[in-house]
Amino acid sequence: PLLLIIVLFINKTNIIYFCQSKITGYKFDTIKLLHKYNVYNDVKEHKYSDNLEKIINTEYYNKKNTLYYLDINYVNKEYFFDTINKLINLNYSSNDINNIYKYLSSEDINILLNNNYLKDISNILKLNYFHNENLERYIKYSNNSDLSFEDNITYVNIGLDNDYYTNVIKETDTDNILILVNKYHALDSKYVPSDLEKIDKKYNRGTNNLMRKVAKEAFQEMCEAALKDNITIYSGSAYRSYNYQLNLYNRYVSIDGKKQAETYAARAGHSEHQTGLATDIMNAKLNFISKGDKEYTWLVNNSYKYGFILRYPKDKEDITGYMYEEWHFRYIGKKIAKKLFDLNITYDEYMARQ
Repeated sequence: PLLLIIVLFINKTNIIYFCQSKITGYKFDTIKLLHKYNVYNDVKEHKYSDNLEKIINTEYYNKKNTLYYLDINYVNKEYFFDTINKLINLNYSSNDINNIYKYLSSEDINILLNNNYLKDISNILKLNYFHNENLERYIKYSNNSDLSFEDNITYVNIGLDNDYYTNVIKETDTDNILILVNKYHALDSKYVPSDLEKIDKKYNRGTNNLMRKVAKEAFQEMCEAALKDNITIYSGSAYRSYNYQLNLYNRYVSIDGKKQAETYAARAGHSEHQTGLATDIMNAKLNFISKGDKEYTWLVNNSYKYGFILRYPKDKEDITGYMYEEWHFRYIGKKIAKKLFDLNITYDEYMARQ
């Protein structure tokens, strides 16, 4: 009788496991393991997980991670189970891990494993301006920053995680009016725009009176529009050659010292003036405009309509690398200028998000 009871009990258990297998979709042997680890009641409330089915039958199964496994999509990659356990231990969620495997290579994932938890990883990976090659830099920068994840990524893309004038990129697409020139992007010393034209003397009071054709025409159009509003503006300093900027920079350094000079003067090759797309603007009194001027107010509210932006705005010094320059305006075309006006961001930020 005792033997009969045991046989009946075993059969009853097997019948239950069989039924549970049909209900949940898990294999019979997996159901047995779920009961063995006392997690069946947790698992049965969730939809079938191919990932859990596979990992529970390996040495990598960790009972405390069961609920994570349920929501992780299985990926047929080497060391997958070992890796997801390590990612869970670093506090990444199941959703994070799914996105990590969706967007990152094995080499990138190893970078994550060798660093502290990266907050907002899922949101970061979905940014269209996230660059895999910058992953380690993003992690290091975010560890020492209280910025939003968007700004962290943007600032690293700009280059702000490195010292100014380091890791400099030489610009080659020099015909593009959107060319980026700053402390991380430089022009060749021999570069001279091929379509420089003189600004009409009606709109110019400086000695550097050349701009690229498209910028010159837009500037003159802007000057005419300003006149209709009883605002008089002039170009005070437009195109500067590499050598001109070199001499100017050296003069400022001799007067104020290198550290102070670099808050307002670009090194040669790093000046927007060399692009032929920028100019420093004067008012009717032939002074470079300042915040209190009506000319400045007009330009801030209207320059985008003609393709110009205030290149170095107030309180953006940490982003642009330069002090607030009320007089320095840069041509980038009407479409992009309008975007920057609406977004209220610097050109550096805009380009870092492309």
